Amino acid sequence: MARILERLIDAYQPERIYLFGSKARGDAGPDSDFDLLVVVSDTAPADRQRSRLAYEVLRGTGIAADVLVSTRGAFDSRLHLAASLPATVMREGRLLHAA
Repeated sequence: MARILERLIDAYQPERIYLFGSKARGDAGPDSDFDLLVVVSDTAPADRQRSRLAYEVLRGTGIAADVLVSTRGAFDSRLHLAASLPATVMREGRLLHAA
């Protein structure tokens, strides 16, 4: 996990990285992967570039992970929606990195 975190920080220069899902809640099974939300500045590259970069970061690590990337504005704009990913991450997730 530390290797992925280091690679994500190098690749995205994120404002924050959260672990969420079963690993964050402590109810992960043997086949559970890591669910990560990377929050980048509003001036970060476009969605397509961010998605491609996530694939490159994970390639060759041998670690099962899903990486979602959101701009800070998009993240903040959905916090008030109880069923949104940002609200769930804030309730159940763990902050792994803050710039």
